[in-house]
Amino acid sequence: MKLKNTKKIIVFILMLYFVLITVHVFLGIHSASGILSAKGNISVGLFFALQSGGGNSNMLVDIFQMFLLTIIGSAFFIYLKNNNIFSNVQQRIGYTIFLKQGLKDTFGAAAALSIVTNLYEMFLINWFYFPFVYKTNDQVYLHAIRPANILTNDLSEIVLFILLSAIGWGIFAILVFSLGLHIRKNAFYPIIGPLLGLILILLPTLGNMNNLIWRTFSYTWFLFSLVAPGQYTFVSQTPPIKSIFAFIIAAFIYLMIAAVLISVWYKQKVERE
Repeated sequence: MKLKNTKKIIVFILMLYFVLITVHVFLGIHSASGILSAKGNISVGLFFALQSGGGNSNMLVDIFQMFLLTIIGSAFFIYLKNNNIFSNVQQRIGYTIFLKQGLKDTFGAAAALSIVTNLYEMFLINWFYFPFVYKTNDQVYLHAIRPANILTNDLSEIVLFILLSAIGWGIFAILVFSLGLHIRKNAFYPIIGPLLGLILILLPTLGNMNNLIWRTFSYTWFLFSLVAPGQYTFVSQTPPIKSIFAFIIAAFIYLMIAAVLISVWYKQKVERE
């Protein structure tokens, strides 16, 4: 009975999520209606405007993604860990296998849902706004669409963004999972993603954003540098380093922190046996 209820809850949350994404896209389409471009790639511009840090981004959507993408593949493993009935499951299959499967599902589910979300957004834009036209553009026009383009070709830029964003969400989900290993109450786990995400977004504002050193330092671990590379700048200034480098550094930092947290949990479990 509990399993059936859990499936219903998951389906309901996913439906709610895609309803939210649908509304988000149509609001963006409405705000962009009447805008024409001689370049012919207004759909590309709208797609990036809808992403985190874009002109039509929505914090509610961002928070819901921080919640859903971080738990959809990991909640089951956290539930097993915290439920006394299944406490022997970890010991029987081994903590190493438990962690490997948990990390695999956590990363895979977050990355897959991120890709599906972006493709769904593109589908709505293509059919209800304007068909996608992919071109190679000059840097001036590109910066009008995105603060920090990585490539000059629209199609390549979108494909790269979708892939990097999926990887970024997968890595962030792993970090949340590693924190969840140390949380003993299942009810607290779903709020870790949004809480941690908001902290990582707001923390840079504690420093002086006009200071190049602080701005560069903040940009390398800023959440949107990982999950929405090339989408965000501080105080409307050019990113202090290339967004692809910021993504790589952020990914390394997040994974190293996750590795430490996982290692500590693993050692504690082994020592208690």
